[in-house]
Amino acid sequence: MADGAAPTPPEADPALGPVPHVADILDREGVLQPEPDGAATPPHLTRAALELPADRALRLQALARGDEGFLLSLAYSSQRGYGRNHPFVGELRIGAVAVEVDIPELGFAVEIGEVTLTECESVNQFRGPATEPAQFTRGYGLVLGPCERKAISMALVDRALRAAELGEEATSAPAQDAEFVLSHCDNVRASGFLERIKLPHHVDCQAELELLRRLRAEAAGAQPEAAE
Repeated sequence: MADGAAPTPPEADPALGPVPHVADILDREGVLQPEPDGAATPPHLTRAALELPADRALRLQALARGDEGFLLSLAYSSQRGYGRNHPFVGELRIGAVAVEVDIPELGFAVEIGEVTLTECESVNQFRGPATEPAQFTRGYGLVLGPCERKAISMALVDRALRAAELGEEATSAPAQDAEFVLSHCDNVRASGFLERIKLPHHVDCQAELELLRRLRAEAAGAQPEAAE
């Protein structure tokens, strides 16, 4: 690396076969809550405006595009008790996946490159009504690039936002408030709204100043009457 060469990752031994996922092992034992059927095509966040309440597919898309620092602070708050969410990391993976484009004229997909992703599956405290055996629940994070911290944070926030659908008593914690989380995790929107304060606001400022002066004058004029 000192000479500028990237390290070469070790190659997997073909004789070992595919490495099983930890979640699959827990699934076979029945101690991890199964994921719902995902056969339906989820809505695309970049093609339609986010509407609340949002289902989990939309929430995950928004979180994947969210600001890392914002998600980190929410995840930390949930670990400290503001959302009661302190999981184990079931599995943390970094790898490259193929990017394909469907070409209608050809009738098949064409691979145009690869993208690096980081995936986290968290194993959270168990739940279960009196009529069902207790099971662990899960959170999920999937982000672009080698970014373990954001993937773990996303998994924690995802689990916190699932409180209502898992039959838990939702608190007033920010990490469990979907409207708060999804409306503020977009760093482009947040940065733009904040940066606009640098623009001149002469009319607004003048109106506020005139109102303040009038209120102060009215208060000063009423003081002698109050004393009498």
